[in-house]
Amino acid sequence: MAEISYRRHRFPPVIIQHAVWLYMRFTLSYRDVEKLFAERGLDISYETVRCWVLKFGPMIARRLHRRRSRPSNRDSDFRTRMSCIRDISADCSSCFRTSFRNGCLT
Repeated sequence: MAEISYRRHRFPPVIIQHAVWLYMRFTLSYRDVEKLFAERGLDISYETVRCWVLKFGPMIARRLHRRRSRPSNRDSDFRTRMSCIRDISADCSSCFRTSFRNGCLT
């Protein structure tokens, strides 16, 4: 995947990435992100944040999705089995579920 180019932008890549992350991760509006940066002393308009989200958002999301950890084999070894026991004297059966992990009852 090609590296994201932040050339010809006024703010450093860390600021742009953080603004996009704030907007996409939390349910914030562009103006909320603008206010958060204003509290930190950065003069960024909501329109600038909107442009960054439209331009860099899909690329950053793809990169984060690719880096997301996959489920380990340990979790895939978890099995649920149904066992049935038949009571010969009462002529009825009862079933229960048991959980096994790596061959051991949990």
